[in-house]
Amino acid sequence: MNKKQLTPGKTYLYKRKTTIDGIEREAERYMTCTEITKDGAWFKRYFEEPIFLDNTRIKEDLYV
Repeated sequence: MNKKQLTPGKTYLYKRKTTIDGIEREAERYMTCTEITKDGAWFKRYFEEPIFLDNTRIKEDLYV
């Protein structure tokens, strides 16, 4: 996804790859954009701590 398409307050699908017990898996979660910065954007999900995604992670891992 292009960072220019982000809108604060909108929810996006975040797909990432992670390794659990030596097996690579793909995880998905919905996160809400809270703030857009020059280097990336801040996202939040329910009661979790805010997560910062840089421009390359937004481009590769974020979907509408």
